[in-house]
Amino acid sequence: WYPAETDVSIRPGWFYHPAEDNKVKTPEKLMDIYYSSVGRNGVLLLNIPPDKSGLINAHDEASLKGFKALLDQTFKDNLLKYASIKGRKSKVLTHLLDGKLDTYFPTKAKDTTLTINFKMNKAQNFDVLSLQENIKIGQRVEQFVFEYKQGNEWKVAAEGTTIGYKRLLRFPTVTASEVRLKITGSRLNPALAEIGLFKKAG
Repeated sequence: WYPAETDVSIRPGWFYHPAEDNKVKTPEKLMDIYYSSVGRNGVLLLNIPPDKSGLINAHDEASLKGFKALLDQTFKDNLLKYASIKGRKSKVLTHLLDGKLDTYFPTKAKDTTLTINFKMNKAQNFDVLSLQENIKIGQRVEQFVFEYKQGNEWKVAAEGTTIGYKRLLRFPTVTASEVRLKITGSRLNPALAEIGLFKKAG
């Protein structure tokens, strides 16, 4: 696993200019940048230049507080915490929800595919999937599909290739009580450390 850095400024340029006070990136734009950087296995370096007094300008501060509020509202409640895994012990589910990247969902030797079925206690609205690998032993997943059950039919909500430290996928809002993650390709055994299902703020 190799980290990639995304450098971006909260303003049009890298330094403070009073004329740009009304051009500070909005909380919504910062959130989009977060999904496109951190949510794509990268590291976000957000430039916030001090003004001529050496302080963070009020416009930048307001945008940052709004950005933080959107993050908190979106990721405060992992809907899968209330789910069960069909045919697997609850201890295994704990590995995917314990916030630790060095624990992960176990698979049999040489098993490079994996399907995890979740059943929630009631139908939930969601539109963001979060996945994380145990990068201490490398980035392994090469292909995955996330599906939800509608009636007797499974439908694709999101799909992707790499996961790495973190992968965030946005999709149109879905209402369902059963979902599943299918890892269809992996170098060695997949080592999925964390999974989360969320509803975007607003």
